[in-house]
Amino acid sequence: MQRIILDVDTGLDDAVAIILAAGSEAIHLEGLVATAGNVGLERTLENTLNVCEVVGIVAPVFAGSSKPLKRERVHAGDFHGVSGLDGPVFQQRRHQQVQKGSGIQFIIDTIMNNPGEITLVPVGPLTDIALAMQQEPRIIRVVKQIVLMGGSFVGGNVTPEAEFNTYADPEAAQIVFSSGAPLVMFPLDCTTKVTLSPDALARYKTFGGESAKLFCSCMDTYMANYQKKGVGYPAMHDPLCIAYLIDPKPFTYERHGVSVELEDQATYGKTLRGKPCKEGGVLVAKGADTTHFWSLIDQALLALD
Repeated sequence: MQRIILDVDTGLDDAVAIILAAGSEAIHLEGLVATAGNVGLERTLENTLNVCEVVGIVAPVFAGSSKPLKRERVHAGDFHGVSGLDGPVFQQRRHQQVQKGSGIQFIIDTIMNNPGEITLVPVGPLTDIALAMQQEPRIIRVVKQIVLMGGSFVGGNVTPEAEFNTYADPEAAQIVFSSGAPLVMFPLDCTTKVTLSPDALARYKTFGGESAKLFCSCMDTYMANYQKKGVGYPAMHDPLCIAYLIDPKPFTYERHGVSVELEDQATYGKTLRGKPCKEGGVLVAKGADTTHFWSLIDQALLALD
């Protein structure tokens, strides 16, 4: 059983990550922290609460950071819509409400009270994780691992060089990558290889239940926005982190240092490949078994609904 804290900027693929975590017996959600990213914090927090309500998550939801450490805020509404989660229509919540207190403190307290047991899964900008490390450096030694979606070594999706999550807070990403914590990274190199086809989406529309409806309404918007931009089919960026925690065997990896460009404005936010290493550094995902990934989505939706 993987005990995790999900740190999300809940947009369309974040919602799939939440669904997959909720529907897998291999995952125990200790809590979720919403951070600014795809859109502002007010919307990512509301989106997180709404998704948790639909899929029946009872874990606490906290508010995290509302802005990056240093840079001006950037958003990704062109892919996720004005709300950050365009598509689904949510009813008034009866159960899930935001918890009082700081999401960063929740991360610190949970890790320190459960040494070696908690995995952090940040799938948005790394602001919350960097702040937690700065406020309590001991978490670097006692966190089980940090499995993150971000970065790219094959070109960016927000600038020619930079991936959105690292570009949205490069200084935070550099703190995390240089921390010495056990890191697993899912960059665009891997995540863009796992996409949702129209035929697959049509098949999911035959599934019953509220979680499947939520998945399909999110993916309808995601598909339309990808098609509008002429960039193929929707990539399953964030849920691959959860799939890895359920079963790491279907992925291929390489291990090397990672840093983030902070000085050159032309490549600001770009992730830089360091020297290969056998230990330490970052375990970087290179490829994934697409069939296996979709089988996990199938199992999660059937279990939830």
